[in-house]
Amino acid sequence: MSTDLSYLIILLTGVMILLENRLKRVVILLGVQGFLLLLPLYQEEAGDGFHSIFLAAMVIVFKGILTPIILLWTARKIHSPESTFPKVGYLPTLALLFAGAAASYFFMGMVSTFFGKTHQYGLLYVLLLIYIGVIGFIVRRNWIGVIACFSIFENGTFLLTLLLKSGVPIGSEFGSFLDAVLIIGAGAALRINSEQYKGEASR
Repeated sequence: MSTDLSYLIILLTGVMILLENRLKRVVILLGVQGFLLLLPLYQEEAGDGFHSIFLAAMVIVFKGILTPIILLWTARKIHSPESTFPKVGYLPTLALLFAGAAASYFFMGMVSTFFGKTHQYGLLYVLLLIYIGVIGFIVRRNWIGVIACFSIFENGTFLLTLLLKSGVPIGSEFGSFLDAVLIIGAGAALRINSEQYKGEASR
């Protein structure tokens, strides 16, 4: 499988997450996307010893396992509604997607000039993935969905780092996984607020 195709598959999972209207499927797709990050990671790092093994382990633990579990746990504890329809509807959301794709195609020549021909399509797919995360901030009405879109955004920045500078120090790469900590904090805050609301309502 070519590297650019791996980025395209990850991008398509991001589109599915953005357009999916069932919360549980959103979280499951996010976990699938986390595991799919292993494909470009292996292709870019070429399985280079401890560095690649460390990154792969971090991807599996934080993005493939921990993030979906925390989101599902939080959704269940706060009795989050299963429906997560976009605020603005599906047609405006699709219009935003097509606008981003058109802009990416328009700037293809500029990307090739600065980045070269090697991964120009892969870079565009990654930038579109980041763009999808931004759209999710705007159109999602459910807080779990917003956090999921934040994870998509962070997955895109991780891939962008992987593309632009392979083999950066482990400490810097470890920092890119701290979104899981933010998700844990967001989940805990939602849980606490839910408990406080229940306590006040029962008085």
